[in-house]
Amino acid sequence: MAEALALIGLASALVQFVDFGTKVIRHLRQIEDQAADIASWFKSARYRLPLMLDLVRKIMLQMDAGLVSDKSKEAMYPVVHDCISQAQELDRLLDKFSPKSRDSSWIRGKKAIYAVWSESEVERIDAGLKSNFELLMQAGTFQAINQSDGSKNISFAPTFTISPTVQVTMAQQESQPAEHLPWDEPEKQSASTQSVFLVSFPRDANFLGRQDIIDKVTETFEKTRVVALSGLGGIGKSQIAIEYCYIFRDTHPNAHVFWVYGADASHFEQGYQEIARRAKIPGWDDQKTDKLSLVQDWLQDENTSEWLMVVDNADDAAMFYGRRPSDDSRIHDNSHSFARFFPQCSHGRTLVTTRDKRLGEKLSDRKGTILIAPLNEEKSKDLLRSRISEDNWSETVGSELVKFLSYLPLAITQAAAFISENSMTVSEYVEMLMKDEDDMKELLSEHLEDSRRDWNSENSVIRTWKLSFDQISKESPRAAEMLSLLATLGYNGAPRSLLRRNEETETGFRTALGVLQAFSLITVTRSLNAICKMHRLVSISTQRWLEHKETIIYWQSQALNILTTKFPGPGQQHFREFANMVMLMPHTTRILSYQYSSKDDQLLCAKLLISTALFDLSSAHYQQALEKCERSLKIREKLLPSDHFDVLESVQTLGETLLHLGELTGAKTMLERAIEGREKTLGPLSVDTLESLSDLTITLLELNDLESARATGQRALQGREEVLGHEHPDYLVSLNIVSILEQMQGNLTTALDLNERVLRDREKILGAESPDTIMTLNNLARLKLEMGDVEAASRMLDRVLEGEEKSLAGNGYDVQVSLSNKAAVLVAQERFQDAENILRNVRSMREKELGLSHPLTLFSVEAIATVQEHRGNAEAARVLRDEVARIAKDDGWRDEVGALLRAGLLFD
Repeated sequence: MAEALALIGLASALVQFVDFGTKVIRHLRQIEDQAADIASWFKSARYRLPLMLDLVRKIMLQMDAGLVSDKSKEAMYPVVHDCISQAQELDRLLDKFSPKSRDSSWIRGKKAIYAVWSESEVERIDAGLKSNFELLMQAGTFQAINQSDGSKNISFAPTFTISPTVQVTMAQQESQPAEHLPWDEPEKQSASTQSVFLVSFPRDANFLGRQDIIDKVTETFEKTRVVALSGLGGIGKSQIAIEYCYIFRDTHPNAHVFWVYGADASHFEQGYQEIARRAKIPGWDDQKTDKLSLVQDWLQDENTSEWLMVVDNADDAAMFYGRRPSDDSRIHDNSHSFARFFPQCSHGRTLVTTRDKRLGEKLSDRKGTILIAPLNEEKSKDLLRSRISEDNWSETVGSELVKFLSYLPLAITQAAAFISENSMTVSEYVEMLMKDEDDMKELLSEHLEDSRRDWNSENSVIRTWKLSFDQISKESPRAAEMLSLLATLGYNGAPRSLLRRNEETETGFRTALGVLQAFSLITVTRSLNAICKMHRLVSISTQRWLEHKETIIYWQSQALNILTTKFPGPGQQHFREFANMVMLMPHTTRILSYQYSSKDDQLLCAKLLISTALFDLSSAHYQQALEKCERSLKIREKLLPSDHFDVLESVQTLGETLLHLGELTGAKTMLERAIEGREKTLGPLSVDTLESLSDLTITLLELNDLESARATGQRALQGREEVLGHEHPDYLVSLNIVSILEQMQGNLTTALDLNERVLRDREKILGAESPDTIMTLNNLARLKLEMGDVEAASRMLDRVLEGEEKSLAGNGYDVQVSLSNKAAVLVAQERFQDAENILRNVRSMREKELGLSHPLTLFSVEAIATVQEHRGNAEAARVLRDEVARIAKDDGWRDEVGALLRAGLLFD
């Protein structure tokens, strides 16, 4: 019964298809006439439909002449019925965005947008029409006439897929056809009709954590024919591509799947040659045939089955698009631009893996780039655990390891292989990895045997990234310089000011920075002074690359030179520079850890040591400052004469540091040496000589040698007044010291006048938030307390502590003194518990910074004992004082707590 209905309905179906097809052609012509830019999208359907209608009319003539058998009609019916459905669907779409003469410009624009949105749907319909057109072409190639019964009926059945649900097979006839249509000559040579799966990597049965990417690839292929997976080397791009190949084969069993290694021209051409050979494309064995064009044409041919092609490791932009014009090349040569051999057709898909995001965007026409991020922590642990023995596993250490490896699949797989091959636990591996950077570099360089990675690819983290580094060097030498510099600096947060050259244009700088971002080697914050961040693994790998190139010492020297220039030195570390110095400090720590051999580099190192030591002093990191000063002095004394300006600078800064540490005798010795050398070398009125005099005066005040302090203090004040003037900050330093001297000698009214003058001038010149202004206010508060104005002192100290919290880093010397003064005010107000709480906090700060037995720490213990006495707790006070005496005796401590500290006064 079904056969009879098919025979009856075929003629009607053919007529119906002609009617609908004619209507669609009119729509297409109308679009072509009125909106040529839209008509170009339907060029394929515009030219195919007239041929299909002509073919159908000829088949109808053959049927009228009785030349088509019932069996052939039965086979043809679903094909024509499918064509009608496609023509109807296409007609519906065209009607929605076909422009009319009466349409307003707004309506025309709206229809144009709808046409863009419908492009993929039209392509799908056109692909179906194309497939059915091929079937009808076969229908026109009548193979034979059944001579046995004298009939002229012809039997045929095509070997094509008509639709997802209908498939017909051809009955091959041995006899010659009695009559041929004009297009019935078969080709003498044809490609294989069997699907080809040209992926040599086995499927990973434990493929983990990337289903979202797989789904996104499938979704993106609905919008564009080329999709690019971009990301850091070792992030898992190729592994995702392999998995997608197997999924595609499962869901498209009749489709071809090809794999091409795209890292260089020779392998790309070899990949195309293998496609030609495996698919048996006519001409594949002809040595004179251009295999790139041959394969491209075959893939684009509408007779070729659906296909997927992966182009793996496509990292060289110059290979795919030719080199840009440069000073060395006057002509832009595109003759070897391999992107032009990417097939463009509706029945194929190209999946690209690349480290260069810019290249991926270009190849996919900026429609199909997917950035591959690292795995999350759980998936990373699952990957590691799946590749090692359960006996070697530790949940806690596993989390620590994958985090350190930045959740990078290649690094995790490499670590798992080393753990398994060497029968070690995860904990033992982490211990080796963290031991030092040399061990880390060795472990990250270990070659990983993996059958699922291309044999041309490097199978270790460092070797994998070396390919990226080499590519960047070839493409953008300036970007490679930035990468090299970043690797020698602290990897986490280098400001752009360290990377950009003084003469460099903004465009040139950003372009080079963009190369590193495109290869996912760095991230850059969006701000005026952008911060460039590099993961530690990338930094270590880059260092190994520089070692291999024997340029690591050069770049360490360059980084030292840049930082020494950028970091403010003595006399330049103003309050407004504080944030900049905080940002640069981690990089100076890294640079100062290197060993330098040349004299110039060693002297630069000594200079940077002094600059950073001064910053450490302002941040209350006194022990770090001491170590830097001693190291700087040692370098300079070795390489320079003893009276050289730089040697004396190190002596001066060491004296300042000892003063802050409370080592007053040593500070006095160093500062006297600095004064003697500077007077001899620079003169008595040199600003540097006057600086040493000022610091010596403070030291003498701490030692309570008030007469000597008055002499040196007056010399410094008069010299600065003569050389610098009354409004210079250094003059105000000396005036503040004289004010302190008057206060310590009991001249409170004179001290008050001088202190208030210093405060007014500093607020005017430096600002109310300057640490020097706040320090002056502290001294004024202490003076008010001494004069009996407790409430005024309390209000001032509240302002001081609030200002110090905003402007000073950490809980340094100034904060400790101000808090101690606040405690003294609370004692005067008989708020003993509050006072004790503050003093215990100060003791904790000093104990943490200086140690339990340091004089300043013990001074805080004595202050707590005094509060206990005020509260009537004589026994508690005695216990505390005994503790101080015992520690002092055990450590051989002499009373070196300065007089200024005891008086609660600050100096600058």
